[in-house]
Amino acid sequence: MNENNTTRTTTATTTTPVQFICYWPDGYWITDREEAELLDSINAFGGEHQLMPVPEGEDIQRAVNRQLLQQVA
Repeated sequence: MNENNTTRTTTATTTTPVQFICYWPDGYWITDREEAELLDSINAFGGEHQLMPVPEGEDIQRAVNRQLLQQVA
């Protein structure tokens, strides 16, 4: 992982850039882990953030919504 919170996922034939986002149960998300820790420390969203890899170019809000729906199911 580099300073931009990205890494690469490699499959047998392709390499897909991935960014890690921090998200909370209310659907709020950010890419800055330090800011996420600060927000957790003041209980800004009523809980601690989760970390999720999202392929670059994917709609982050949709990815977060999908993840939250899977957690409820």
